[in-house]
Amino acid sequence: MKEDLLHYVWRHKQFDVANLQTTTGETIEIHDAGLPNANAGPDFLNAKIRIGETLWAGNVEMHLHASEWMTHKHHDDPAYNNVILHVVLTEDAPVFRAGGERIPCLELRGRISAKLSKTYLKLIHNAHWIPCEYHFFRVPEITRNLWLDRLLVERIEQKTGAVECRLEQNKGSWEDTFYQFLAKNFGVKINAEPFDALARSLPLTILAKHKSRPFQIEALLFGQSGLLEGDFED
Repeated sequence: MKEDLLHYVWRHKQFDVANLQTTTGETIEIHDAGLPNANAGPDFLNAKIRIGETLWAGNVEMHLHASEWMTHKHHDDPAYNNVILHVVLTEDAPVFRAGGERIPCLELRGRISAKLSKTYLKLIHNAHWIPCEYHFFRVPEITRNLWLDRLLVERIEQKTGAVECRLEQNKGSWEDTFYQFLAKNFGVKINAEPFDALARSLPLTILAKHKSRPFQIEALLFGQSGLLEGDFED
């Protein structure tokens, strides 16, 4: 088995979710599995998980064996200090943050169906890039075209829906909505959410008061981002 299968079953909850518990016996309730992270850092970002009586917000790291946390030196990496749950196939050792706190662990051994594992192995050993690629052209052309058109419409609906939702939150202000989406896109893929949060916490009206003073605008943005030092030496 490869770690990719764990990512799949976690993201889509394709495992037995009944009576989830950490390996130390605390109950687990998954509110949000998080967003897959294709870059450096934990495997899933911004998850929301209730462990015991506490609802945690943070990241999730996954391994086949828990001891890989140490092998990969995560215990020395501050980027993993906000991991709220370690999801593994087998817990062969407890893991700890850089500060020494033990990280709750969910063991998926026995919770993934044999059928799913067998299908996964069959797919990864398939020589084709997409296992069903040669079946695509067996579908009538009109059906393919209708499907592609529908995908395009759904994509547009998804994007316009996000704008309409934010516009409503901004009480009909197109200026604030544009400003927030512009900031989010400046963050590109990795930092989109932090940039969006910054724009929402620093209203456009405040920046507008300093529109002729770039230094003040920079100070506001860096300060609100927490990037200014608390103490300065002249």
